[in-house]
Amino acid sequence: MKRNPPLVVLILGGTASRWESSLDESPLALALSQGRTPTLDRLARQGRVLGVRPVNDANAAISAAPFLSILGVDPAEHETAPASYIGAMSGAALASEECYVSADFVALFRDTVADVEPGPLRHAESEVLRKEACRALGRAGFRLLPGRASHHVAIAPRASVDPSLAAPDFVLGRRLKRVEPRTEQHAFAHRLGREALDSHEINAVRRDLGENGADMVWLSGPGGVPRLASTEQPTAAFGQSILWQAVCRARGIPLRQPLAKSANQILRGLGQSIRREESCFVYSGRGVRDARTGRLANRVDGICDIDKHLIGPVARLVAELGARLLILPDHARDTETGRPLADPVPVLVWGDGVSAVAERPFHELGARGAGDPIDPAHELLPYVRHL
Repeated sequence: MKRNPPLVVLILGGTASRWESSLDESPLALALSQGRTPTLDRLARQGRVLGVRPVNDANAAISAAPFLSILGVDPAEHETAPASYIGAMSGAALASEECYVSADFVALFRDTVADVEPGPLRHAESEVLRKEACRALGRAGFRLLPGRASHHVAIAPRASVDPSLAAPDFVLGRRLKRVEPRTEQHAFAHRLGREALDSHEINAVRRDLGENGADMVWLSGPGGVPRLASTEQPTAAFGQSILWQAVCRARGIPLRQPLAKSANQILRGLGQSIRREESCFVYSGRGVRDARTGRLANRVDGICDIDKHLIGPVARLVAELGARLLILPDHARDTETGRPLADPVPVLVWGDGVSAVAERPFHELGARGAGDPIDPAHELLPYVRHL
């Protein structure tokens, strides 16, 4: 019987650009043309490059939907609000008419949303600001729970939340007056949170040091309790993103070394999991942070670093242990604005039992050459396993 090799899935958060990108617009293509991604170049020549559509609308790109699809779950049948998974991971229960709501610290500049990552926030700073915001938001009926750094979750009556309010990624550069919640209690909570944080001494010190302040709490994306069946295959997950970890936990996937920051720390656990014949999912959020800057050079530099410090070592380990490697972004981001997109993304499959059909580079143009992308995305995992 043919051996089914262990599968390692390497998720490069937000590294793709528009599906129709030209070679000088795509961070992946530019990094390749500069000769700075030798591992991706080699793997693409030896493996297969194709496309997949992670989501069908831009709002879903920063929800749990891409992660669910990559894990082989149909997002259309499940909760996709990030707050659902982060809230459930906190252990806080919901009453019958309550919901979880994403509660993200954002930085302001002259009544405009200037940054959705006002950090890096030190743990002590984040916790002091969260408690201050919690007292303020409680007056509007929102209970703020601890999350991580700038990303938290609140519990509130569902009737108090405007479900149409955009997530922070979609309001960058927009004035607050143009993106106010349409629900009175929701708008009241925004005002209370801003009043509590804007003049807080921690933020004053951060501004004096040239750092962004966590100036208000942006409440968006209500959701209920997620109900996922546990995976039946031996599986392990790696990566620091709080949403990624929450989705994996809801799927019953053990998190290995959840606090690991270096590739070397991840590699030690990855090798152990592959030897146990576990499917391994590794998430890197570097591409998302670079894309939010709106600077193409930052995105190219980030991809080059990932190629050298993560993809290269992982590929060597996969070859040594006779496994199979799947590399893909979880979603695409606009090169100029950094906003999430619903576009397809390139996929690279390499390793045990995979042979090249046609030589295509790992970027949007190369993937377009393979024809229509796989859609729906949750069918990608079975396809790769049975190549």
